Amino acid sequence: MRVLIVDSSARNQQELTTIVQSFGYTSQSASCGKGALSAYANFSPDVVLLDIAIEDIAMDVLVAKMKALAGAIYLPVVFLASASESKLLTEYLQVGGDDFLTKPFDSIVFQAKMRAHIRTRELSRSVAEQNRSLAWHSEHMQQEHRIVQNMFSNALNRSLQNYNQIETYLLPHTIFNGDLYLLARGPLGNLYLLLGDFTGHGLPAAIGTLPASQTFFAMAELGSPVGQIAAEINRQLNQLLPESMFCCATILELSASGERISWWSGGMPPAMLIAENHEIKEYLQPQHMPLGILSDLEFESGITITRAAPRDRLLLYSDGAIEVGVQSGRPLGYERFKRIGRQCRWQLSELADAIQDRIEKDGIDDDLSMVLLHCLPTGLSSKEQDDERSKMPFCLSVRLGPEEIRGVDPVSTILRGLSQIEGFKEFKAPLYTVLAEAYNNAVDHGLLRLASSAKSSLDGFENYYIERSRRLVRLQHGFVELILNYIPKDACIYVKICDSGKGFTAENTEAGEYSFGRGLMLMKELTRDLVWSDGGRCVEFTFPIR
Repeated sequence: MRVLIVDSSARNQQELTTIVQSFGYTSQSASCGKGALSAYANFSPDVVLLDIAIEDIAMDVLVAKMKALAGAIYLPVVFLASASESKLLTEYLQVGGDDFLTKPFDSIVFQAKMRAHIRTRELSRSVAEQNRSLAWHSEHMQQEHRIVQNMFSNALNRSLQNYNQIETYLLPHTIFNGDLYLLARGPLGNLYLLLGDFTGHGLPAAIGTLPASQTFFAMAELGSPVGQIAAEINRQLNQLLPESMFCCATILELSASGERISWWSGGMPPAMLIAENHEIKEYLQPQHMPLGILSDLEFESGITITRAAPRDRLLLYSDGAIEVGVQSGRPLGYERFKRIGRQCRWQLSELADAIQDRIEKDGIDDDLSMVLLHCLPTGLSSKEQDDERSKMPFCLSVRLGPEEIRGVDPVSTILRGLSQIEGFKEFKAPLYTVLAEAYNNAVDHGLLRLASSAKSSLDGFENYYIERSRRLVRLQHGFVELILNYIPKDACIYVKICDSGKGFTAENTEAGEYSFGRGLMLMKELTRDLVWSDGGRCVEFTFPIR
């Protein structure tokens, strides 16, 4: 331990040197303030013993300069005074000194004070080192955050910007947003939109946005069906994310005319279709499990089509909007959220202001997103399509047994091939929708004998898919056959899908044990001549190519 002795008396210097060295410390002496500052630079003392009789530099200036040289580490400055000078010590301690010793020195008191100040200095040095380490780690972390933020920014910048038919209110809980909002134009003047909510918030939740966004943009550019986009994002998230993470999402396509919304929803709060008179005309209730939970074989890509009138608006939102105030025990709740929306006539700016007022009162502990889509013609240009339809007829027949049903996605495989044929690419989305709907119903309700009514409750979704997985594993017999017959002169594909199950009745288009349910209405909207045969084991329909 190093001690700097500053005293104008050589005798005092010698006495103090003897005492200090008897304690096992190293010492150096200076006889004036300037000499003390010079010695400090070379000696770097741990303690300074300073005689109050030093006069060449004002005491407050000298103490301040030595403290400054010490930086963030505590430097004890101990004043030395004779008994007659002791009355001045209070004044000198006020200029920055830390302690005092009076002459003649008591070696026991001297040593005790030295040890106490040295312990304090060591503690200060340790704290300073920890602060330097924390500062380095903080800067390193901020640099990493800047890099990651740049990655997210580059990935999400592909989203369609400044589109006047979309209003958004996006409020991340931390730097990184676990909610995901994406917007992209399709090749037919259509518009694709995704609003997702990953488990949790912050960087862990945001990680999944990268693969999801890249898949969404790539498939939207190709004009892929909404259900197929959902299936591919699910496949990627199921492979990449830990079991505890998933993504609630609504994925939709607005037709170029603004009249048709094709949507897939899993785990999100119900979106609201709002009429021109500001009344809610329809709720888009989630029909599926969130993305990233189910395997490819368990996943259901079925979509719903909703018709929108001119000037209808569609409000999508994450659960952060209705959970404002949860941490204070006063959650906003779904009904109050709707009441506020009605009060402000569903103007997003006013709704956002009202939500912000609640946040200021009750706090927020999740990411919050609201998106308002105006259902009008998109105004987006279409890519030039090849109007020339293939003149070559073909017939495609695929028969799948239990092993193939467990391991193959026949609809995606068929569509990849058909999209290469002249004039077929622009029909890929609706054709995928009807084929996937019919095939999945043949498997689920024909072979596996599952009832769609099991999915009517919140727990029912999970139980339905657990039971589906069990029955699929146990499936040993049976088949599903898909037959597609293209006749160029009719500009149609005649489709027949059969299964070896026990059949069903489809008299009720709204519901039923074999419930296409809303899927049946979708089939009727996109096809012609929809009929069942063979006791409900076969469904046949005509898909127009024009």
